[in-house]
Amino acid sequence: MMETFFFFVIGLALAYGVGCLGRKRKIGFGWAFFLSVINLFLGLIVTLCSKKIENDVDFIDIKRKDK
Repeated sequence: MMETFFFFVIGLALAYGVGCLGRKRKIGFGWAFFLSVINLFLGLIVTLCSKKIENDVDFIDIKRKDK
């Protein structure tokens, strides 16, 4: 009984880690975590194959005097 609980907690911790990887990807935390709870390796593969979210913010140097 105690070993089952231990492995369950370890599995959830690893699924949380895969979910954190999915935060900055199109799949998002929720789907990455859900897939990892079902199957850790499937969740990891799908998360790593998902595209990264691109940062749409362009920084402008206001001290530059080119114009």
